[in-house]
Amino acid sequence: MKKLEFFSVKEETRPIFEQLILEFEARYQDIQIEQVIVPNGMAVLKNRMARGDAPDLFISYPLEQDYIIRVKNGYLLDITRELFLDRVQPTIQQRYSVDGRMYGAAFTQNSVGVLYNKQLFRELNLPIPVTWDEWVKTLETLQASGVNPLLMPNEEPEQTSIVTLNFVANRFPPAFWTGDLHLKDQQEWVEINEKIKTLLSYTSRSSFVMGYDEANKAFAQGKGAMYIMGTWSLPMIEKLNPDLEYGIFPVPVSNLPAENRVLGGVDIGISISSATEFPIEAKLFLAFLTEQENAQRLSLYEGSVSTIIGSQETKEVLSLISKKVQDGDTVNWPNHYWLGGTRAETEYRLHTLQYFKDLDGRGYLSRLEEMFRTYSNEEQIP
Repeated sequence: MKKLEFFSVKEETRPIFEQLILEFEARYQDIQIEQVIVPNGMAVLKNRMARGDAPDLFISYPLEQDYIIRVKNGYLLDITRELFLDRVQPTIQQRYSVDGRMYGAAFTQNSVGVLYNKQLFRELNLPIPVTWDEWVKTLETLQASGVNPLLMPNEEPEQTSIVTLNFVANRFPPAFWTGDLHLKDQQEWVEINEKIKTLLSYTSRSSFVMGYDEANKAFAQGKGAMYIMGTWSLPMIEKLNPDLEYGIFPVPVSNLPAENRVLGGVDIGISISSATEFPIEAKLFLAFLTEQENAQRLSLYEGSVSTIIGSQETKEVLSLISKKVQDGDTVNWPNHYWLGGTRAETEYRLHTLQYFKDLDGRGYLSRLEEMFRTYSNEEQIP
């Protein structure tokens, strides 16, 4: 029996991968795949790879510094010539290209939007806001009506970037992160901070003791009208309340609709360790996941858009988001371009949560500026 470890950071997709793995094992009876999911998974993965204990297969995000460094250091298996990559939408798969070679495969793309309770909107005769001013007016109307306008899981630092990076990604292009950043004097970021402060004014102070699971439950139970979150939350919310009437609209970060692009990136992407004992078997699993039926099931379960050609069916609630994605009206996660990789992203979240609490914008930007300077001056490790 050939045993492979699939290291995932996505608890929400554990059930669907368990099903797919069982079907894969039934087809290839000499191969066994163990799905491993642990808390703080990306940091654990980083530590494991640094000490030479890489899983055979693992979740991997293109463009991120961690991915690029692992490619440069020879930690990832080159799968450029694998025919199953021809099943992946080229524009998305191309994100895995480093010097013309591929070291990962993209299966789904996530998106962030504003989940909204259709029943509450209908009762108050509220249209879907498409600009920042319209969104603020909607928040005001909800609050005046005694409805909790906006749920935010502010207990957990990692949730802060789900909100803030919508504004950051739509304002700053990828090239912005390659320069010497002087954030304290960056008027665009000052304006972003003010908009975040506005959003915080429409959420309860109890949000600072509300985690991700609690926020999902609160939205599912109708205890909040809106919730800024990614498509990965849909399976959990629908499991909590299968009858919930809800939809998702693009985050209106600006008064110019053309600037309200959908934040997202590869949600499920998988790389293979160059040290695996079973490279052929690992590639068979990736090929299995690119089969149209399997890809469609994965996408519909998770709520993200499938990257596999011919598997383009999405949940009805995602119609507004999907149109933006299909039209190319998207922006990638800006943290994918940051030096420092996972560590920089983790530190960004901690600084951002501190800003959420003290609303000291200048102090926040000073800390971020120092953070980016520190990572730009150090040697990058896998």
